[in-house]
Amino acid sequence: MTKDELRREMRRRLRTLGDTRAEKSRAIVETVAAHPDFLRSDRVALFAPLPSEPDIEGLWAKGARGFCYPRVTGETIEFVNVPKLAALTPAAWNPAVREPAFEDARIISPDEIELILVPGLAFTRDGQRLGRGGGFYDRFLFRLPASTCKLGVCFDQQIVASLPAEAHDQLVDAVATESGLISR
Repeated sequence: MTKDELRREMRRRLRTLGDTRAEKSRAIVETVAAHPDFLRSDRVALFAPLPSEPDIEGLWAKGARGFCYPRVTGETIEFVNVPKLAALTPAAWNPAVREPAFEDARIISPDEIELILVPGLAFTRDGQRLGRGGGFYDRFLFRLPASTCKLGVCFDQQIVASLPAEAHDQLVDAVATESGLISR
């Protein structure tokens, strides 16, 4: 199966979530909140979830940390310090995506990020990830120090046995689902 075929299949699977998204998302938040890297990190990179992604915003209630969120700039993403959830607004390029809108926000260097939560359409148990096809996260993950914990976040139904891989694809260290942590 090609990456495009897999993306279509994953989108189809995600449409079946229905009312279970909230309950599964709460379980994922608990899994992430118990992760040692979340507990010790001062700078955590989150993402504003699309309606088909796990709602991880409950992590804001799990401790006072420095959170940052991605903002698209051309062909890349940069992570920006976000002091509160209300600072996220619909992106000009896609109103379904929320990102930091304020221009004078502090951009966070990749070296400052200790834990990054990574969205994806599919993951394998050994850390492979299928994104949405733009390569934004692969390019950013490549820039992170080896010490940064890269934690994929998805629902159980997004775990697959294998994915087609390309040289630029970046691995995650573990994947958090509603059933718990999958470490490679």
